[in-house]
Amino acid sequence: MSSLDAGYSTAKYPLPLGHMRLLRAGLLALVLLSCRDRGGRGEDSARSLPPVFSSGPASSTNWDIDAGPVMLVSLSGSTDSAAVILPEITDSTIASVEGNAAPVSGLVFDLFGRGGKIDGSTTVTPIKVPDARQECDAWPLVRVRAPSSGWRVGFAGAHVQAVKLDSIEAMTSTDSAALAVSLAETAATLVNASDPAFRGLPFRVRSAYTFRLDSIDVVIADVIRSVNEEANPRIEHLLMIGEKRAGSIGKYNTGYYSRTAGAEETTQATEVLAAVRVGSSRKPAVVVNIEYDDGRVLGLIERVAPGQWRSLWRSAFTDC
Repeated sequence: MSSLDAGYSTAKYPLPLGHMRLLRAGLLALVLLSCRDRGGRGEDSARSLPPVFSSGPASSTNWDIDAGPVMLVSLSGSTDSAAVILPEITDSTIASVEGNAAPVSGLVFDLFGRGGKIDGSTTVTPIKVPDARQECDAWPLVRVRAPSSGWRVGFAGAHVQAVKLDSIEAMTSTDSAALAVSLAETAATLVNASDPAFRGLPFRVRSAYTFRLDSIDVVIADVIRSVNEEANPRIEHLLMIGEKRAGSIGKYNTGYYSRTAGAEETTQATEVLAAVRVGSSRKPAVVVNIEYDDGRVLGLIERVAPGQWRSLWRSAFTDC
């Protein structure tokens, strides 16, 4: 006879057998629930700890893991300091990196600009973050010993290869004029749902870069048009990527475009930082900086198929 049965058999008013079994089952259930509660409190405690990220970027952000564990971006107006972009961090977790040292120990970086790879490689040193909490979201910072100036982004060594960009500003006047006309005509034919105030207004090229990928020529351009009302100036940006057969004459076929429009001082603008080939498969990608009036995000636009480009990854938003 078990201890539970013995306890019930010596009671002053013995319970029927069926009731005894029900009562014993109830007591066992209470014991199990008590154990479960203690386990639950342990799990809650674990969840309250700072988040621990895997050594590789999380797939939920669509970061291309072939591009390496982190990315460097030079700070505005500086070539010896940079922000360390952690690709797995999102808008909801950016606060978790505040005050943390950049996870760059042992990494050697290749640096890239619009002109391609900067000769040589570099190591970086984390910059100590003040103890006081910042009033904004920011990436960890590092000191960079760059072999030369002109770099914009950095990747851990051997993960990407350089692609040289040619600016429309460096072309002959004839070639630059022809490209500008072609881009404006292409922009005018794209399906859009833009503000009616822009309809019929001429496009002009704000920036444009061309580069060659094997047997194709590629162009990436920011084409704009504006409403010049003194009380309410507005601007529309059209970021386009197009392809055509290398050396051929004619228009580029659009493989990607995005449109933003609004007040001139608050509308986002996209800056091309570099073009690279990612991983052993040499996937072409363009690194862009998307500026807002109160912050910025970084992005990768990758070639996913012949004539097709997609914006597959965007960093967390930072405002300082």
